[in-house]
Amino acid sequence: MRPPKYPLEPLAELRDRRVDEAVGGLAQAIRERDAAERAREAKERDGRAHAVAAEGVRRAEAEAMGHGVLRAADLAQAAAWEVRVAAEKQALASAIARAQAEEAAATGQERRALDEVAERKAQAEVVAKDRGRWEGARRKRVEAREEEASSEAWRPPKP
Repeated sequence: MRPPKYPLEPLAELRDRRVDEAVGGLAQAIRERDAAERAREAKERDGRAHAVAAEGVRRAEAEAMGHGVLRAADLAQAAAWEVRVAAEKQALASAIARAQAEEAAATGQERRALDEVAERKAQAEVVAKDRGRWEGARRKRVEAREEEASSEAWRPPKP
């Protein structure tokens, strides 16, 4: 005779599938957060490189001015260049701020996905614990029946 099937097996399978789905969602959220972090780091590197390059040009201009190499037209171009550099710096700062906001949103999504995994695992564990209790009770009933059958089989005959 086949042992009886756990009555909540469909629920257990559903909960296990939901855990797997939540883990998949968490993996996707981690990938997205990693991509957002890399994008932010790239924007910050671009901002630092821009600042270093601009400072190098300023130093070279100051040195040329100190040597008397520059003309009035060069000074006017330098002023226009400074305006352009300031605009580029502002654009880079905006891009960095957007990247930071995207990273923060991705981090929040990752936390929510992690919470979802924990919640679904807890739900699956409830069913798993119930299954354990159900199987334990079933085993006790089977053992009790076997013990009763065994004791009846070895009863001494009545005189």
